[in-house]
Amino acid sequence: MGIVELDNVTKEYARGIKSLQAVSVAIEPGEFVYLVGASGSGKSSLIKLLYRDIIPTKGSVTVCGYKVGKMKDRDIHKLRREIGIIFQDYKLLPGKTVFENVAYALEVTGEFKEEEIARMVNQALATVELSDKGAQFPEELSGGQKQRVAIARAIVHSPQLILADEPTGNLDPRTSMEIFRLFYRINRKGTTVIMATHDQSIIERFRFRILEMKNGHLVSDQEKKESGSLQYDFKQQEYYVV
Repeated sequence: MGIVELDNVTKEYARGIKSLQAVSVAIEPGEFVYLVGASGSGKSSLIKLLYRDIIPTKGSVTVCGYKVGKMKDRDIHKLRREIGIIFQDYKLLPGKTVFENVAYALEVTGEFKEEEIARMVNQALATVELSDKGAQFPEELSGGQKQRVAIARAIVHSPQLILADEPTGNLDPRTSMEIFRLFYRINRKGTTVIMATHDQSIIERFRFRILEMKNGHLVSDQEKKESGSLQYDFKQQEYYVV
């Protein structure tokens, strides 16, 4: 069974506007998948369906074993425990430190003791290479560092699935590659990653499965052309897959 399954999914808004039309796709555990397409193609609507920000008008959506369209509001938190979500604009809390921003994702569940939270947050910050930034506030960080904090917050509870909506959209090319490296490492540990992106340089350089959206339709499903490990070329100062 796929970790994500959409069966003939349509999302229709007022006045008959359809952001998704008869979309069917399955994504297996551990996959890395790009979601591409022009603005308004349906990428964001698809992402929102997966974390149950919206529900389908027709068809079925299954994520991490949950039937999204049939979930009651009181059960949404169960689905979101299995998902980490990362946005282009970071969505960090300005009045909280880096450590507190990441810890907040655990505190709101009420399920973890203080010492557990500290251990999990420190581990997440180490993964994104920000162990020395825990006491700083978002305004003191660069764009790349803010996105690393957002990634740490998304992975701190060890989700099955990462949803990243244009995570490198506000970053320069070099920083974008560094952020992609983190997603790659997270994926290599078994976490499924679905990344909506316009960044053609990343798509061309790191060739994973590509789902292309156009006018609400899934028009192309391309399997990855290369596989292997991510290496760093110190002379060219860039990453490549071998």
